[in-house]
Amino acid sequence: MFFAATKFPASHLAAKSRCFTFGIGLTYPVMDISKLRLDRLLYVIGGVIPGFVALLIYRVAAPNSFAWFLSLGSLGYQTKLGIVLVTALLVGRTLTAFLTVFLGAIGGVIGHRLFKPPHALSTAPWRDPTWRAALSRVLGEPPKDTQRWQAWFYEQKLRQIESLPEAQQPLARTRLELERLENEGEDREWARWYDHYHKLVLQPSDQDVLFHVHRGLNFNLQVAAVYVLVSLWFVPAIRLWWCILPASFWIRNPLC
Repeated sequence: MFFAATKFPASHLAAKSRCFTFGIGLTYPVMDISKLRLDRLLYVIGGVIPGFVALLIYRVAAPNSFAWFLSLGSLGYQTKLGIVLVTALLVGRTLTAFLTVFLGAIGGVIGHRLFKPPHALSTAPWRDPTWRAALSRVLGEPPKDTQRWQAWFYEQKLRQIESLPEAQQPLARTRLELERLENEGEDREWARWYDHYHKLVLQPSDQDVLFHVHRGLNFNLQVAAVYVLVSLWFVPAIRLWWCILPASFWIRNPLC
C-alpha cells in the first residue's frame, strides 16, 4: 500500500506498521489537474441524467404538460432539443444539490453522535512508533512525539495535587490542565496526518480517465434512482418492474 503526499518533497520509505500497513511508501506525485477538471465536468454534465428522468416522470404524471412546447412551430427540432437538455441539466443539478445537502445534514447528525475525538480512542494507528518514525523522516519537522496520557496517569497526577497545600492546588491544577490539553493537541496532530495520508490512499489523484468518468456519473445515477423510487408513491403509472429494478440496482451497485 502506498501513501502519497501533496505538499512535501519526494521521498520513499518502507517500514513495518502494526496498525495500518506493513509497507509504507511516502511519495510526492504531481496532481493531474486535467483529470480533476474532467471529474468535476462529468459530475456537472451528468446532472442531465436525473434531470431527464425527472422530466420523463413528470411527462408520465401529466401527459399533456409538454404538448404546447412540442407544438411550437417557431422553434426547430435542434432548438427544442437544446432547451430540453438545458432544462434537464438545471433540474438535475437542483436535485443533486438538494440530495447532497440532505445527505450531508443526516451524516452530520449521525457523525456528531458517533464522533470521538482522537485522544478519546484507547488505541490508534497514528500512535504506532514505526509509522511516526516514517512520517517524521518525510515531514522533517513532525509534531512532538509524545504518547497520549492514559486515564490512570491523569488521575494519579490529580491525587498528587490533592496532597499539596491548599494554596498551591489551584495553580497546580491549571498547569495540569494545560499539559493535558497540549498532550491531546499533539495526539490530534498525528491523527490529522494519518487521516491525510489515509484519504490519499482511498482517493488517489493518479487514477485513469475511466475512473474519473465513473466517479463523475455515479452520484447522478444514484440521484436519478432515488427520484424514481420516491416518485413511486406519487405516480402509480411508473410502478413497473422495469422502472423499479434499474433504480434499485443503481443505488446498490454504482458503476465503480
